[in-house]
Amino acid sequence: MRVYFTNLGCKLNQAEIERFARDFSAAGHEVVGSLAAADLHVVNSCTVTHTAARSSRKAAGRGKRPGLRTVLTGCYVSDPTAAARLAGVDLVVPNAEKDRLVERVQEAFPVFPPSPGGREGMGEGGQGGEGHTRALLKVEDGCNMRCAFCIIPQTRGRQRSRPPAEVVAEAQALVAAGHREIVVTGVQISAYRCEGRGLFELVSDLLRESGAPRLRLTSIAPWDLDERLLGLWSDARLCRHLHLSLQSGSTATLRRMRRPYTADAYARLVARVRSAIPGVAVTTDVIVGFPGETAAEFAESLAFVAAAGFAKVHVFPFSPRPGTEAADLPDSVNPAEIRERMARMLAAASQAETDFRRSALGRRETVLWERPRDGMGHGLTDNYIRVFSPQGAGLWNRFSEVELMELAEDGVRGCLA
Repeated sequence: MRVYFTNLGCKLNQAEIERFARDFSAAGHEVVGSLAAADLHVVNSCTVTHTAARSSRKAAGRGKRPGLRTVLTGCYVSDPTAAARLAGVDLVVPNAEKDRLVERVQEAFPVFPPSPGGREGMGEGGQGGEGHTRALLKVEDGCNMRCAFCIIPQTRGRQRSRPPAEVVAEAQALVAAGHREIVVTGVQISAYRCEGRGLFELVSDLLRESGAPRLRLTSIAPWDLDERLLGLWSDARLCRHLHLSLQSGSTATLRRMRRPYTADAYARLVARVRSAIPGVAVTTDVIVGFPGETAAEFAESLAFVAAAGFAKVHVFPFSPRPGTEAADLPDSVNPAEIRERMARMLAAASQAETDFRRSALGRRETVLWERPRDGMGHGLTDNYIRVFSPQGAGLWNRFSEVELMELAEDGVRGCLA
């Protein structure tokens, strides 16, 4: 069968989509780059906000045409019965059964034989624009925390980790397939624990055994950073980039969120990270308008973000999720006030990103080039700066030294050194 993927949500969902594509291809099916060409539409859904949940329902409904079957999986499927009632959905695969997705599909739709031909693309939200440049490697799933706002423990279950040998073997296969950067991902990879090994040991194994020219880490919980990791950045293959989710720069708000750290403790952690890894990009998430957030607390959070020197800040308005503690908290913030605070926080985030890019001007950095767009080469430095240069248009999936010359929209312009 011809399979098209739609991904909504986080890098973990994206890593799963990439794995699904490899699994379907290995089973003899064809991954296609457009829904119009597909027999099967796989939607990997998200429900972390009400907007994400609405987008998931909308994506599932795109499958209403003769001859097209739609499979809905992912975090929206926390209630499989309700998910199955959505218009256009032919099969629901809960998160707990994701690893058997190809098997479940072939059991449900035996009329579709494997397709001749090969993989063409990754569908919406896939890696089609980057080709073999980078691949996401899922190392753990689930979460044992009970942050007041978060639905993930309900949708993905308790934390569990993949065996280290299995992770290393998949990384080696991805490198052999041509990927130049491996992105280690999970709900929070700092929670990785398997066979007596934690994230420090796993990253050490990957650096030693995977053969990856570049290795990038994603979400690390700010209360769970094994500081032995910081010594591994002496290896230039490990990207100078850490995502440490803040959520609020106000300690009072963090307490109501049930986050196990203070704003001051977070700031001290970032200072240690920067001392150990010069030039590191620290990225983060911030929620605006959490129940009970006073004007003074918001001002604290805004000032924290403005002063922290983040490379990128993902800003979200508070979205109450049914079944979470925060959904029932009193003192909700007026929607008009949330909109005004969002505008101010987004402006601070934009300024922080510009300042971080400006601080890199005049330096030479190594860029991994992605597929060109409209004749323009573009790629990422290891510390998460997007670089544009027409000289990079013919260098897809290669590294080169680039001098960072001037600011551009969403990045910087560079000249090959």
